Amino acid sequence: MRTRSISVSATGEASVAPDLAVVSFAVTGSGKELSPTRNDVNSRSSAVLAKLRQLGIAEADINAPDVGIHPEYDYRKGQQLIGYRVVRHMTARVRDLEQLGDVLDGIIGAGANEVHGTEMTASDPSAAEHAALAAAVSAARAKAEVLAAAAGVPLGAVTQIEEETDQSGIPSPKFRMLATAAESADVSTEVAPGELTVARRIRAWFLID
Repeated sequence: MRTRSISVSATGEASVAPDLAVVSFAVTGSGKELSPTRNDVNSRSSAVLAKLRQLGIAEADINAPDVGIHPEYDYRKGQQLIGYRVVRHMTARVRDLEQLGDVLDGIIGAGANEVHGTEMTASDPSAAEHAALAAAVSAARAKAEVLAAAAGVPLGAVTQIEEETDQSGIPSPKFRMLATAAESADVSTEVAPGELTVARRIRAWFLID
């Protein structure tokens, strides 16, 4: 005799406190001549790297590839070269979140003029992932019980559970700001890390009589 079952999908969530921040930023410059523009970007980049080291950021947590050079043209004048844009993208992992405000202020003060975003993450989210899976299983049984009661059949044991793939946690909080010359050095950056939410989705099959 064919086994009868109910199939349901459910999502569970759990929270975890972030303990790591990844800051993405850049030192950029534009000018008519390549050499002085590149020298300016390299000088400010060195100052930013020195500031990160001064703040105790480990070398392994700093990523600073070489500069990118982008010629700029005026296409209204037949693609006439009018200057260069020089960019050095960098990232820094901040493992002490109490330092994050100082790091943001420090890199801008040292010469970074773009902060693309700060992503909060958890270095070990496994406990939250397990809690989210357990919550998803409980939610799946609750849904199956509602369906079985509506159909007038008793709900049996779970026969199969699958975690649905391509499920990530709810996006981490991100902060974005652009540095401008008008920003006051007397105003420090305050950051509230908040909590991260991990979500996991499953499909479960329950026997029905």
